[in-house]
Amino acid sequence: MRRPPCLLAALLVLGSFASVSPQEASADAERPWTLLLYGAVDNSADDPFVAFTDQVRRAIDDDPGIELVVLIDRSKKHAKRATFLGDDFDSTRLYRVKKDSVERLSGGTHFPEITKDSDVNLNSADAATLQRFIAWGKATYPAQRYGLLIYSHADGQSMCPDDRSRASMGIAEVTDRIGADERVDFLALELCNMGGVEIAYQWRPRNGRFEADVLLAIPNAGPPLDWHRAFSRIRSPGRASKTGPAVDPAKMTAVDFGKLVIEEGYRGRQASVMLWWRGSRESAGCYDLRQAGVVKDAVDALAVTLAKTDSKGALLGLRNASSEGRLMSYSGERSYVDLYDLCRSVAESDRFAEPVRSAATGVMNGVERMMIASFGMSAYKQFEAGKNGVFVVLPSGKPDCWKQFRWYTPLRGDRRSYGNWSFLQDGATPGNGVIENWFELLDAWFDVAADKGGINGYQP
Repeated sequence: MRRPPCLLAALLVLGSFASVSPQEASADAERPWTLLLYGAVDNSADDPFVAFTDQVRRAIDDDPGIELVVLIDRSKKHAKRATFLGDDFDSTRLYRVKKDSVERLSGGTHFPEITKDSDVNLNSADAATLQRFIAWGKATYPAQRYGLLIYSHADGQSMCPDDRSRASMGIAEVTDRIGADERVDFLALELCNMGGVEIAYQWRPRNGRFEADVLLAIPNAGPPLDWHRAFSRIRSPGRASKTGPAVDPAKMTAVDFGKLVIEEGYRGRQASVMLWWRGSRESAGCYDLRQAGVVKDAVDALAVTLAKTDSKGALLGLRNASSEGRLMSYSGERSYVDLYDLCRSVAESDRFAEPVRSAATGVMNGVERMMIASFGMSAYKQFEAGKNGVFVVLPSGKPDCWKQFRWYTPLRGDRRSYGNWSFLQDGATPGNGVIENWFELLDAWFDVAADKGGINGYQP
């Protein structure tokens, strides 16, 4: 079963001051982890998300080191049957989830419209809803560390499509609408095509807005990772793991968490004969976002050398190769190119001048610093764990190809093409006639529009 356009999972904290006693709040403050699960599933991901959450709660098995809280925004189209959530509904609700029980919660001051005995439909594609959920969860279930797991659809351009509002959440909308107070230690995306360097850079630490230290994402499309395998190993002292060496949640850092999910995700794929046979185009990466700026600087340096050496033909020749040696890519039209594989190929090719090969090596070094762990299945024959597993956008160069990338712009767009990408803005001065970053290189190569503003409304 292939992952829908992009499944998102968000580990979030849910609750309200009104539902927690001072004694409980004090105990919560000592809890190692609060996991905030954001189910933006007012779309076809509804039923898979319910099954996913049921599996995860059983794997956590009420370990005292983990609190699991859920926001679910359901679709009218989901299967009408009883689930572990109790009565059927197609609204937006908050839950505290345990192994054998769930507690429906009121939203307190953060979500006054959400109560235990009334239904309301919120727009889960609105980043303001995500912001309120994080703030509410952190205030109600304080912990030493916070994880946010977003579960929905995505395509690398936007995420969390909402059927009722007919809207999606822009990647930069998260940083535009959510502040640094809602930062999380660990951010996981059960969404398709979200393992991009541009996405990683958007949510890096010290950007002044929403941030995370560690990001776990999936570059391609496919079924969810084996989160239940990872959670079944997170055990407080005295509680045995059934599937592998136990990981103490009190000692588990965001980096440790990411490594564990990648490790068990790969083992889960190996254990599934069917997926190993026909689902071989699976991959996942865990990134240290504290190193995302290093990679950004290296990619921009590569762009400058490519421009100065007139290397367009050579680079697109690599990108568009149709025989042996084709670059790894994670989308059907091959525009999400594996960044490490691209630069390795450049560094090893005598078609490029020495400054270009040297700059490509610099990108490879940066990616290795950022990549905490990764895996790729058998279709990615040249995949190297810890190196491959993050993509960069690189269009084909065919006539009018740039028209398909209106969403890929440093300018603020609309709900359909939100834009405002930091990766495309930073390091460049619009209008100075000089190529200074990756986006300006692509815009100079591909923008053949007659108007001065160009397809993306931008000109170096």
